[in-house]
Amino acid sequence: MNERRSEKRDNTPRVLVVGAGKSGVAAANFLAAEGERVVLADSKSEPSLPYELDARVTRAFGEQDENALLDGVAEIVVSPGVPLNVPLLTRAAIRAIPVIGEIELAYRYVQGPIIAITGSNGKSTTTALIGEILKVAGRQPIVAGNIGEPLIRALDRERPRTYVLELSSFQLETVDRFRAHVALLLNVTPDHMDRYPSFDAYSSAKYRIFRNQETSDTAIVNASDRREAPRDSIAKVWRFSSQQPVEPGSYLDGDQLVITVDGTERRIPRASLKLEGQANVENAMAAWLAARAVGVDDVDVQIAFGSFAGLPHRMVFVREVGGVRYVNDSKGTNVDATLKSLQSFPPSSVILILGGKDKAGEFHRMRDLVKEKTRVVLTIGSAAEPIGNALRDSTEVIPAGDMDNAIAWAKANAKSGETVLLSPACASFDQYRNFEHRGEHFEELVRAL
Repeated sequence: MNERRSEKRDNTPRVLVVGAGKSGVAAANFLAAEGERVVLADSKSEPSLPYELDARVTRAFGEQDENALLDGVAEIVVSPGVPLNVPLLTRAAIRAIPVIGEIELAYRYVQGPIIAITGSNGKSTTTALIGEILKVAGRQPIVAGNIGEPLIRALDRERPRTYVLELSSFQLETVDRFRAHVALLLNVTPDHMDRYPSFDAYSSAKYRIFRNQETSDTAIVNASDRREAPRDSIAKVWRFSSQQPVEPGSYLDGDQLVITVDGTERRIPRASLKLEGQANVENAMAAWLAARAVGVDDVDVQIAFGSFAGLPHRMVFVREVGGVRYVNDSKGTNVDATLKSLQSFPPSSVILILGGKDKAGEFHRMRDLVKEKTRVVLTIGSAAEPIGNALRDSTEVIPAGDMDNAIAWAKANAKSGETVLLSPACASFDQYRNFEHRGEHFEELVRAL
């Protein structure tokens, strides 16, 4: 019997997984456990594997003969970090080999409703907050995707669950039949312009979150965003706004968060929300709408608002030294995220640490707010020069080079009442493994002061 099973396995078409990151290794292991013949490819000869790789998975690391690698392949699962225009995937397209992502693969096995969240900023916080609301409501959600574990690794194969998924534009590029019962598009502002040929191309990837929604589903969008309306959506559309009343939807009325859906109005005091900042008010309103869409009681929402303290590296107060506050917003990886963070500070009170790997950010858009809010900008990383060129006439710009020098300068020069804010408006990959590593280094240096 084992011999027959082995023979069947050897004759099945191969699945090629491209990219040995978290989602790639998780997908390869899952497929191997399902009895598929799996090859895991990565351009690095010795990639750092995030999980132990199933022994049944064939490794194709380093430079490969791409035509030979594609022979016998029935489907490709591509990791989100791999652009779809790399030569290997271009060859696959010529051969008409289907290319999907790990989210699309996992969707085939999902049991239960899906709440999916995307946006240029705020999606991790909103995803985690929705997860917290559902936990308070006793729903036992699975929170996965671009936050925490890959969906394919987090699946519950035994019983239906509610899935709360953070999805990046990279992940959405490769969905096909994936359907979100509740889909949230928090905002769309320029980001990842080093990967996309235009802002329209980036926006189009985000809009794929509404793909396959049905009339019984809900689309939740930002009423203040210039691209807020889902294109050709047949789902119910609810909006949220911190600027104006909307219906059906949620909005800010003075010091009250308001929801108006199905002819009823409910209110939660702004003071009930533990999170700070205007951006988090919008995140909370979007989360409230998502909870209402899946039938969660408003009391559970208010309880979660009061207990959820936020995520690491997102406007986290680290400590105060000599009257100087140090705040870690390492997750501010694009210009708009940094602008949102700056808005909450008094004029001329910020020493801002900017820089890292440039994602073709439009740093000149920061000029007015930087002029108003900062006393000094300290630049680090490979994007230091373009940032300095864009902001030099707006404030004093000091090239610090790296985080150690930036903190040393701040220690010597910051004045009581000022805030040293790490909100880099850039990716971290020039000097750090990820934004978490960058934020941890910042906090480590600050705690050592």
